[in-house]
Amino acid sequence: MDLRQIEYFLVVARQQNFTRAAEAVGVAQPALSQQMKRLEEELGVILLDRSTRPLTLTEAGQAFEVRAERILADVRLAKAEIREFAGVGRGKLVIGALPALAAWLPRILAIFHAAHPMIEMILREENSEVLARLVGSGALDLAVLHAVPGMYTGDPSQLGIVMERLFDDELVAIVGPKHRLADRGTIELRELRDEPFVLRTRGSGLAHTLTTAMTAEGFSPRVVAETPTLTSVRALVAAGIGVSIIARIPAQAPGPPIAILAVRPALPTHTAAIAWRGDRRPSAAAEALLGVLRNHGAIARRSRNT
Repeated sequence: MDLRQIEYFLVVARQQNFTRAAEAVGVAQPALSQQMKRLEEELGVILLDRSTRPLTLTEAGQAFEVRAERILADVRLAKAEIREFAGVGRGKLVIGALPALAAWLPRILAIFHAAHPMIEMILREENSEVLARLVGSGALDLAVLHAVPGMYTGDPSQLGIVMERLFDDELVAIVGPKHRLADRGTIELRELRDEPFVLRTRGSGLAHTLTTAMTAEGFSPRVVAETPTLTSVRALVAAGIGVSIIARIPAQAPGPPIAILAVRPALPTHTAAIAWRGDRRPSAAAEALLGVLRNHGAIARRSRNT
């Protein structure tokens, strides 16, 4: 088994198609198929179920995918550490981020890039639960996510990660500009009982918080639309499809006009946090980015306390 075979396997697993995977890695499709066959022969198991369309992973393939991601992450970390010993001022950072923080994070990364132009940055957007798992597996160097108590399958420390608070963001209700509640500055959560809701796809920290809060008020949201991005949530609310509850940062982001309403009783704040693997020292590049994030997290905390 070699690293090339592991890399090829992960591409095939993601693409679920040999032809697309071959194009992605720049090899002929028969050669890629042969490499996968050799990998399976060496491991003594079938990793890929070729009888399905799209192609799927067998149970053994799913288990190997987790290990393969960690192997490549460890190789990438080893290369970065050796470059630091050699004094090479370049490298790669794979950063995870919540779509909810899309209005806050880019300017932070721009500041980091200006100070470290030779560091390549790869940004991956997922919900908090997925980001925590990816950090734990080593697929991400750092992630900016929501530290929402009770939303993770296990305690974050059991996933092998450390979380450090950046700042808290208030949850607010948003409605279209012509909605009957648009002129209200504040609403009671129970007033939204009969409203149609536009929500982010389940599995996000926000969905977990809302489900818990609404259950406490004796109702469940009547969901008319689900979407993976807050930009789409905001646009659908602006168009009058329904109402929603999101964090204030994305609510105030540029976009179609909406009305923003404070919610009473106040919903739990969303704590934006940095997460990284706790069992190894972050690379110099990751440490530098941590410093920038901590600094701007402190600025955000001060601005919310004034």
